This record gives sequence, structure tokens and C-alpha cells, in this order.
Amino acid sequence: MAFTAIHPEHGRLDATRSDLGCGLDWSQVYRVRPRVSLTCPECGWGVHAKRSPRRARYFAHNPGRPPDCQLSNESVEHHLLKLELATVVRASGWHAELEVRAPDGSWRADVMASAPDGGRRMAWEAQLSPITLDDLRERTGRYTDAGIGVCWVSPRDEGVPWLGAVPAVRVTPPAQGVSAWTVADGIAQFDEDRGVWIRVIGTELGVFTRWVFNEQLSPHPILARYRRIYLTRGGAMARRGMIWTTARSTAAEARHEKKRQRQEAWKREQQQREEEAEERKRQEEEARRQEEERRRKIEQEAAQAEARERHRLLMIELEAERKRREAERREKEEQARQAEQERLERERQEREAAARWWAELSVEQWRELVDAVAALSLKEKSARAAPRDNQTVVEYAYGVPLYAAGRLYGVVRPYPASVPRWSFHRSTRVFVRNVREAELVIEQGVDAANVVHFDLPDYEQMHLC
Repeated sequence: MAFTAIHPEHGRLDATRSDLGCGLDWSQVYRVRPRVSLTCPECGWGVHAKRSPRRARYFAHNPGRPPDCQLSNESVEHHLLKLELATVVRASGWHAELEVRAPDGSWRADVMASAPDGGRRMAWEAQLSPITLDDLRERTGRYTDAGIGVCWVSPRDEGVPWLGAVPAVRVTPPAQGVSAWTVADGIAQFDEDRGVWIRVIGTELGVFTRWVFNEQLSPHPILARYRRIYLTRGGAMARRGMIWTTARSTAAEARHEKKRQRQEAWKREQQQREEEAEERKRQEEEARRQEEERRRKIEQEAAQAEARERHRLLMIELEAERKRREAERREKEEQARQAEQERLERERQEREAAARWWAELSVEQWRELVDAVAALSLKEKSARAAPRDNQTVVEYAYGVPLYAAGRLYGVVRPYPASVPRWSFHRSTRVFVRNVREAELVIEQGVDAANVVHFDLPDYEQMHLC
């Protein structure tokens, strides 16, 4: 939806003007056959003349328009506010053009107002979508660089964070019993007696534009000290950096600021006299303080000397204690070292004894014993028990664990002397060759119910397992 279009022969058309801005009648472009080849001034896509349900004239994009065309993506509320701005500009005696783009593309005004003599131009921007303050200031600067005034207009009830940062107003549409749009925020007058700015509400939008064009109102950067303005007399306040106001209010603010500065200068002089008197008093007190400090320092030095002596004696005592603890520490470390050597020696002797225990068994005897266990596991578990690598395991008292169906089935021939250090010997089955070996492991604490022997004979072993 847009109010402007490009005619192949007559150039720019403005749907808000009776002659479309170029001497044409609406009937010459609306529902004519063949359809006039109109294009969008923003994206260049084809458009055609239409009317809204309320008979408002506008140009609609033909199917397949580019999705990034700004004119087609603007809301109905945005277009209606642009139409209202163009209406009040024209009613104020100025010329209004909608959707005007700079020759270099640096700006595009929703409504560009031009004075009858062509000497002044002012952009009126309907701003409904969120925008950052930096972007708004940058766009305002582009208009300023081009010698164009600007006023940003928002119809939002609340939540216009940039109001007061750039030349801007907040407007409200006609309510019941009211026929015109009004300015709800952005205009203020200065109360010189109180030294505050007070918001002016209820000004018709058409009156506001006329005052602006006649230079009865202009954007005024508020002095830093006065930027909290009253939204109502004695009511809530808001921070503003810029407002629309009269030259009289601007002069009143300047007079109040000069008066305030004179008062501040008198206060500073009075404060300086008080400070000088205070300085004399301070110097006298400083002299007394220095004398007291001199005496205190003498006493402090004596106390510090006493403290240093106490500290020296304490250090001697602490050093003696440190040496005693260091001797105890070295003694404990030596005891721990000896204990570790004894432990390693016991483990070495135990490994050698376990090796001799296994050296009693030949390869044939080992296979005979494993086959016997395997036969028993087939009978009990329907799975053949077998060792994983035929290696003794320290954790199983130097016995060889057998597994059936992926789970531990039992341990073969744990070394009896290592059994007491085996944490699971009370719940794990133990397999040995004969009664003699069974008695040896039972004597070391293995539950007899968990010991299985196969009554295999003892005879001389010739090989290690």
C-alpha cells in the first residue's frame, strides 16, 4: 500500500491530491483498460490504483512484489497517519508531497512539506515501529545536513523512548466528540516562577503544524538543569532533552538560568568566605594536632621497641618449635619409608611363594583342573567356564578367575597365604585339585561350602602355568 506511484508519461502521482499532482483525474488511472503501467517509486514493481473500504485512494502492488519494499510493508496505521499529516500540512497553507526520496537515497520523507515560496522544507515522519535512538539521531542529522527541518510523530499511547531526544511529538487520533488529531506530548512551556518546564496537551495537530510553519514553535534543546519536566502541573515528571516551545519560553528559561547562575555565584562567594574561616580554624587545630602527634609518636616508638623485643623472643621460641616439628616430620617420613619397604618386601615374598605354589602344577595338571571346572559349569550353568588369559590375579589371591556366560564363575587355586587379604573370598567359589589343597584354603578363612575339589592326585610338576 502506497500513496504515490510513477506514471510512464506524467511522472510522480500523489493519490492524496485531487489532480494526482500532475493534472490527471483519478478516473484516468482507476479501473481503466488497458491498465496504466504504474510503478512503485520505492522498489520499481508494478502497482495499480485502488480504493479502501472507506473510499481512500492508494496504489497497491501487483502480485509477486519484492518482500523488502518499505512502502508495501508499512502498516495501515502508518499510512493513515501519513495521510493525516499531509492533510494538516496542506490546510496550513504549505505544499505536501508523500513518500519523497532524496536524490542520493540518503533519506525518504513520509511527508515533505514545502513553504509556498519554496524557501523552506520540513519532513514529517510517522514513526510507529521500534527504532534505536542512535538510528533516529543519524536520520535526523541527514535532514539537517540537507537543510531540511524534521518532526518525528508517534501515535503510540505510551512507550516512546526517543520522545525528547529529537524534534518529535506524540499524537492521539480523534476521540468521541473530538473531530481532530491532537498533540498529547512534545510541546512544553516554561514556568519562570518555579523554574520548570510543563507539558502542554490538547493542541490540535493542525494548529501545531501552523505554529511550526509560522515559527511560533521551534524545537528547543532544554538546558541540562531543567530536563525533568512536569507532565501535569504538580504531577508526574519525565526526562526530556528537547521540546517544541515558543521563543518566549526559551527566553524565560535563559533568564531563569542567568538568575540561577547569579544566585550560585553569590552562594560560592559566601561559601568561599566560610571556607576561609574554616581554613583558619583548621590550621589552628592542625598545629595542636601536630603537637599531640609529636608526643604520641614518642610514646609509640617506645611501645614499638618493646613490641620488637617481644617479637624477637617469640621468633626464637617459634624457630625452636619449628625445628622440633621438622625433626618429628623427618622421623615420621623415615618410619613411613621403612614401612613401605617392608610392605614391598612382603609383597615380593608373597609373589615368589605364589609362584612356587603354581610351580607345583604342570601344564597337564592345569588343563585337567580347568577341564574339570568347565564340566561342572556346563552341568550347573549350561555354559563352559574358562579363564580369559591363564594369568594369576593379585586381587584373587594369585588365583586364576574363570568366567561362564560373561560372569565370574569362580577362582582356581588361590594361594592360601594370600586368601586373608582377598576381600571377596567369603562369597566366591574356589576350585582346587584335591582335599589337601581344599584344607589349605579353608584354614585361611574360605567358607568350606564355597570350596570345590575334584580329588585329583598330587604328583611332581614339571612346568609353570
